[in-house]
Amino acid sequence: MKITKITWALLLAALSIYASAEGTKLDIGAPVPQVLSTYYTAKAQSADKVKSALKANGFTVLAVTAPIKGATVITVTNKELTSTNSWLATLNVLVNDKEVRIQSPLYFGTAYLGSTAKYGNFATTLKAFQAALGDLSTVKDEFAAAKLPKYQFMMGMAHVGDTIGVSDAADVSKLDKKYVAYTLKLPNGSTLVGHNLIGRTNKFLLKIDAANNAQILPYRSMITNGKAVMLDPKYYLAVSLPLLTMGDFMKISSAPGEIEKDIKRAYK
Repeated sequence: MKITKITWALLLAALSIYASAEGTKLDIGAPVPQVLSTYYTAKAQSADKVKSALKANGFTVLAVTAPIKGATVITVTNKELTSTNSWLATLNVLVNDKEVRIQSPLYFGTAYLGSTAKYGNFATTLKAFQAALGDLSTVKDEFAAAKLPKYQFMMGMAHVGDTIGVSDAADVSKLDKKYVAYTLKLPNGSTLVGHNLIGRTNKFLLKIDAANNAQILPYRSMITNGKAVMLDPKYYLAVSLPLLTMGDFMKISSAPGEIEKDIKRAYK
């Protein structure tokens, strides 16, 4: 009897650890949560299988990149995303040997679109991801929904409205293709550009043990009426990696400048 109780206790402990590691299963029809998961994960699958499944469920695959060793990132879009005419027009899907991880349209929609983003706005996209990848679960990276529209890592630092100009004479046809992963024309006439960064720039992910979040790349710029801007990396990296501490960001203090330099290379 004593052995049975011990065994049962160990089993419950194991199940608790497993549930914690897996996160909470996404229920699209559930009430709006107060805290939004930055990403959702699905079971490990091959990149080819994921790519085919995404296409079969209404996504257009714009690029397949490998920012760091062991990480394949598939960038996708669909009508619901492009209709936002925003940074949310594309989402990245990470495939590695442990899981598939996607950027949450709920989280980034709230961050980028503010009060115009409603919880149910991206149900079609999430249902398509579920159909393609299977059950989706939350991750530990998360942030309060009410605070996301005005997100700043700390007082005085960049927020979503703080963009950096990278070209005053941007021409999609003249971009240096070496630094371009994809381009996407939006309904409002703007063009979203996904950028290949230099290999050594991407290594900032390894410095902060964030290889499991390589889906924050490719980095993007936006061309509107001939002018190109990018989100300030001090905003984008912070909102994309909400668990990182000030100490973590000090380790990658050179990354924002290196990313900006790489983006500007595409426009020379």
